[in-house]
Amino acid sequence: MSLYTGNNSGLMSSLFGSYKNSLFGGLSSSLSDYSMIRSGAYGKLMKAYYAKEAGTTQKTDKTDKTNKNDKTAQMSTQEKEQLQQMQELKTGAKSLSDAASALQKDSLYKVETAEDGTSAVDRRKITSALESFVGAYNTYIEQTGKSSKSTVQKQNLSALKATAANSKLLAEVGISYDKKGNLTLDETKAQKASLSTIKSLFQGGGSYGDTIGDKATATYRLANSASYKTSGGTRYSSQGTYSTLGNTSNLLDQLL
Repeated sequence: MSLYTGNNSGLMSSLFGSYKNSLFGGLSSSLSDYSMIRSGAYGKLMKAYYAKEAGTTQKTDKTDKTNKNDKTAQMSTQEKEQLQQMQELKTGAKSLSDAASALQKDSLYKVETAEDGTSAVDRRKITSALESFVGAYNTYIEQTGKSSKSTVQKQNLSALKATAANSKLLAEVGISYDKKGNLTLDETKAQKASLSTIKSLFQGGGSYGDTIGDKATATYRLANSASYKTSGGTRYSSQGTYSTLGNTSNLLDQLL
């Protein structure tokens, strides 16, 4: 009994014919691609494609910058004033955060040997660090006190409360404050102050200096977020990357 009769023979012929056409058709296509690669045509096509893509990206970047400039130009006088205020607040908050961090460093209280062989800490450096802190604190209190943002005002109030709570220790190291909350440094008293008292005020988690530094960092984040919203920026860049608001690193400045 024959298995391949009539229509079966036609079917097998069709199957093997299709396989043959597919095999040699694919081979022909591969040889064609190989020929393009050897001749350099393929490389030229790829360069042209990526050049076009790069041009599109540059055009998009330029458009993004133009749109941002247009938004800034369209801002009202009030919005521009608010943006300027937030930018200044960012600067003030960062200065206070840096001043608080400087007083936390162990290197500031390191015993050094002088030329005459005596060993002692450099009280002038410590006093200078205290002076920087007092100046940055006063600027911060003034700026946050003027802010119309309730979240910023909250940081101002918290800083004032922390200062009041540590007023006795601050007085021991030569720092006093007035009714407006401004600090004043008595340099003579600061140079004679107990190092352990200064360290207890500004070193370690939960200390006065650490608390004020945290308030300054939080204010920086709030000011940056407000600046970003006022300027009408976008969270996504033209490359599709996403930036989170409120960091104290240099990435924050790239958002503005």
